[in-house]
Amino acid sequence: MVKTFGGKIAKFFSVILSVVLLLGCAVMFAACESKYPEISMKISFNDETYTLKYKLYRNMYKQTVAHYLELIDMDFYDGTVIHDFQSDRMVGGAYTYENLETSSADELEALDYEAFIRDGDSIKLKNISVWEDEAREIPTGRLFGETTDNGYTVDNNGLTNKYGALGTYTYLTKGNTVVARDEDGTATAYVQVWCKQTTKDAYVLRDYYKNSTTSMFYIYTSESTMASGSYCVFGELADDASKTALQDLMQAIEDYKTDMELDSFSETKEDVTIEDSLVPDTSYTVDFEVPAEKIVIDEVKVLKY
Repeated sequence: MVKTFGGKIAKFFSVILSVVLLLGCAVMFAACESKYPEISMKISFNDETYTLKYKLYRNMYKQTVAHYLELIDMDFYDGTVIHDFQSDRMVGGAYTYENLETSSADELEALDYEAFIRDGDSIKLKNISVWEDEAREIPTGRLFGETTDNGYTVDNNGLTNKYGALGTYTYLTKGNTVVARDEDGTATAYVQVWCKQTTKDAYVLRDYYKNSTTSMFYIYTSESTMASGSYCVFGELADDASKTALQDLMQAIEDYKTDMELDSFSETKEDVTIEDSLVPDTSYTVDFEVPAEKIVIDEVKVLKY
């Protein structure tokens, strides 16, 4: 009798312990996914290193933040470069050089994003938001555009392009995705994909060019603040030290330009082919403003999930 009663007591406390452990795991999991993850980006230029810390806004752009965090965890960005130095932004996340020390600007190499995210017929990314088919059996590895141009809205109008802002980027335009024209040559149909809406269970058919982001991002370098309906601004500099680091980097670029007596810090690289299996002819061309001296993204890592 005593033995039976003791066994019941032990079993009871075992169940209680299991419940406590499960609740603890749930709390820990929830804590892992904070509203504001943080990352650091270590950038080198002309033998100097600059570290930018970013606060990401998962509470506003859930799928975007999840996508980029996943690529960061896979070390996708380490050793890449800023390949397009525009007047108000630095674009990176898709190119590198075979030799970061000796390769010249015309030896810029595209990363093989497709090979990186796939393992045979399966896709390694867990955060899937865009498919080729309605049955959602063919994931594209692209990202649902959490932008106003794509019908996505957040409270208080979301983030804007201000100094140091981190945003999504793609060169694809509507004109690159035409699949049918009428007799006058007017476009009548465009490539479309099936997307998972962020705040709803519904899956919707959307224009591909608005939902075609893979890995690229930009760092906004203008002092002016502006809203952008085409791009998703999902991160801001986390502290004053990071803002100072970016300002120091931009000043170092200006100093380099002066010291080397350059009319422009960038060199136009025309008709760069971008491979994309989802567009007609599977590729399109764009122009880059390639930096005269490499701006290298040495490492991107997650500080807080």
